[in-house]
Amino acid sequence: MPTKSNTAIHLVQSSRIAQRLARLLLIGLVLSVLAMAFLPWQQSSRGSGEVIAYVPQERQQTIQAQVKGVVARIADGLVEGSEVKKGDFILEIQPFAANLKEQLQSQIRDLNTKLESAYVKTEAYKQNVKGFTEAGEFAVKAAIELVESAEAKLDGKRRLVTGYEAKELQARLNYERQKSLFDSGIKPAKEIEKLKKEWDVAKSDLESVHQDVESLENELSAKENELEEKRRIAQTKIDYARAMQQDAIGSAATIRKEKREIEVKLAELSRLTITAPRDGTIFRMPAYERGQAVKEGDAIVTIVPEISQKAVELMVPGNDMPLVQIGQEVRLQFEGWPAVQFPGWPSVAIGTFSGIVANVDATDNGKGQFRILILPNEKDETQWPSDRYLRQGVRANGWVMLRNVALGYEIWRQLNGFPVILSEEKPSDSSSKPPKLPK
Repeated sequence: MPTKSNTAIHLVQSSRIAQRLARLLLIGLVLSVLAMAFLPWQQSSRGSGEVIAYVPQERQQTIQAQVKGVVARIADGLVEGSEVKKGDFILEIQPFAANLKEQLQSQIRDLNTKLESAYVKTEAYKQNVKGFTEAGEFAVKAAIELVESAEAKLDGKRRLVTGYEAKELQARLNYERQKSLFDSGIKPAKEIEKLKKEWDVAKSDLESVHQDVESLENELSAKENELEEKRRIAQTKIDYARAMQQDAIGSAATIRKEKREIEVKLAELSRLTITAPRDGTIFRMPAYERGQAVKEGDAIVTIVPEISQKAVELMVPGNDMPLVQIGQEVRLQFEGWPAVQFPGWPSVAIGTFSGIVANVDATDNGKGQFRILILPNEKDETQWPSDRYLRQGVRANGWVMLRNVALGYEIWRQLNGFPVILSEEKPSDSSSKPPKLPK
């Protein structure tokens, strides 16, 4: 019969099933640790974004009213979702003022007439400046000749003064010498009277010459004043003609400015007809009615153009940005497209698509994230979904493929919060070049 102690030991022992399960778990744990040391892991930098057109001109664009006015006509049957071709009529705007275009054209014709008149005045005053200049030069030249003639006469008279002074001096000396002899009783009074008369004639001639010189000096001064007067008159006429010429030039410039302003208004009127800038689909169209007023900057219609090359716009953290290079492979998962992603093992992922980094922005978006553009990988046989599924704006997740490491290292890195390390393999020259733009 078993004792009480043997029964208690038997009751606290584990069952054989539990023991076997514990051994299996221990073996599995040891094998997992060993596997993590050798099992490969693909490091990646994750980003999220959306599908866009690679060519900026093919992205969604809103057409705005360039001028203010009222809606006059809308294309028949045009609704959201309608397909349009480049140049198709969409909407027509009319200015608020009636017959504004005809009025502006009439103003331009009037300004053209004024401008022609200003040009004629400018040319006329230009000829006046030329004529007054030539006439002034001729009058001044004639006055200069008169001044030179008066100077020549004055010089001639001044040269005569010396001779008349010598003659008067000689007559005076003769008279005084003979008078002293007359006083001594040697010379008769009649001879003294003759010498006195000769001296008086010499003094009279000298006086006359001095008067002639003074008269010629006055005449020269008058001629010089007349020369200066002619110069002032000629310059005044020239200055007046030039001032009128400049006034006509200024009037022409003012008229041209007014004409340009009206031409700008006419050019704005030519933009009253809104047409489709590209082939595409009407995305949004405000419910404009005939007679409804619009102002500059109002949205008329939003068009989603047809795209020639799809791309994915991903936002990656700034911490991973230095690791992303042009030409690196990216695995993409599109919203609405069934996919099973296995991080670290992209080769066994289902429903993901391959892409190539085409561009990395030079600066962030203001929130520490950097935009990268992804294009389809032409070397991959799996093509991206068709336009039916992959439209602009579809959300997408992406993983930029980096370095292959051991799974254990990746777990250790994640637990310690270390950043992803750079790949030792540098992309080749051909793969680092951005893809060519589609034609």
